[in-house]
Amino acid sequence: MAEMGSGYVAYMGHQWITIEGEVITVGFMEEALEELDNIIKVDLPAENESVEKDEICGELETKDGSLNIYAPVEGTVLEINTAVVDNPELVHEDPYGDGWVIKIEAANPDDVKELTSGANYDN
Repeated sequence: MAEMGSGYVAYMGHQWITIEGEVITVGFMEEALEELDNIIKVDLPAENESVEKDEICGELETKDGSLNIYAPVEGTVLEINTAVVDNPELVHEDPYGDGWVIKIEAANPDDVKELTSGANYDN
């Protein structure tokens, strides 16, 4: 089992985030993925699309159902991981590395400060 390591923050119980300035990278915690069988499809927002804090912005589709992707901040999708769109199982295979799903540029620096003030944050 891979470990999250320092600099990762648990979010919404099943996601992790990392923070670099105003850019938030989002992925899935390995523990959340263990309960899912094959990931069939990854639906992600388009690059440059606006997302709202704590709102659904995508999902992982599996044979057992789906797992929502939540935006941790209001902002703009800077980058999507096309590798997980092309190969959804990459989310399972490398959840804390190449299996990240989206990068969001925060619209409000206070949203980022709120995330970094959490007890789990270790920069």
